[in-house]
Amino acid sequence: MEDRESTTIRSAVINKAINYIFDHMEEDITVDDVARHCAYSKYHLTRMFKEGTDEALYQFIKRVRLERSAWRLKVEKEKSITEIGEEYGYSSSNFATAFKKHLDISPADFRRISEQIVEESSFSNSISLDELEDAGKLITVEYLEPFTVIYERKKGNYHNLPKEWCTFIEKYSYLATKDTRYIECTIDDPSITDEDNCMFELCQTIDPEHPALKENPALLTHSFDGGKYAVYHFKGFPQFLFMVYQEIFCRWLSKTKNQLDERPILDIYRMVREDGYMEIDICFPLKTI
Repeated sequence: MEDRESTTIRSAVINKAINYIFDHMEEDITVDDVARHCAYSKYHLTRMFKEGTDEALYQFIKRVRLERSAWRLKVEKEKSITEIGEEYGYSSSNFATAFKKHLDISPADFRRISEQIVEESSFSNSISLDELEDAGKLITVEYLEPFTVIYERKKGNYHNLPKEWCTFIEKYSYLATKDTRYIECTIDDPSITDEDNCMFELCQTIDPEHPALKENPALLTHSFDGGKYAVYHFKGFPQFLFMVYQEIFCRWLSKTKNQLDERPILDIYRMVREDGYMEIDICFPLKTI
């Protein structure tokens, strides 16, 4: 497999635009709405966005909404295809047309063979969902405290994550303490999104009052609200991680009737050995019903 470099999205304005799109994904937002939120002209923002992400802003909005709808078809089995399409502003026929044009498969067929698609992904490492230990045995429901991170948002292939992490940790080592936690947000599902265009964030916790944040305004920060999470306590090697995620998406959620809310899924690294063995808390945000 060709090792393509990931793109780091450094501009605070572009990241602000992306955050807005993620936060309003189920609304009929336009390029004008995003530009207004960022206090930029539409033409200036679209030019910056294309230069920073190699993707047109309008196309990005359309793509992430369709790919999010595909993810929900896989996860929210109790909802009809029509319901999910309508939540993204599509009529039944328009949703099927737009979905098939982008993903080359109808919504109904995608839902029907979603587990097969997962198991055929390059990330599955030929592991089937049936081979995994029952997720329920490794999950606890916990309440996470709020925290702040510095982060870098990247667009590329998840296969490059080990290399990206090494670079990130070295770059921000001057801000690390004995209490620092390293957290990853893998935003896209590579069984849906093109593998080379997946977005992810590498994060390092930091005190929100740390003087470095005032001294260097270029440092990008997130504040996470915390709250209720289903925490999968992963212990093993990275080749199993993708399928663990997919077991939660394809089976555990529907079996337990839990629902995810719009907060990001977090991987909190607890330990990584030189041989690749790792212990990670994979935190899935749960709706409070």
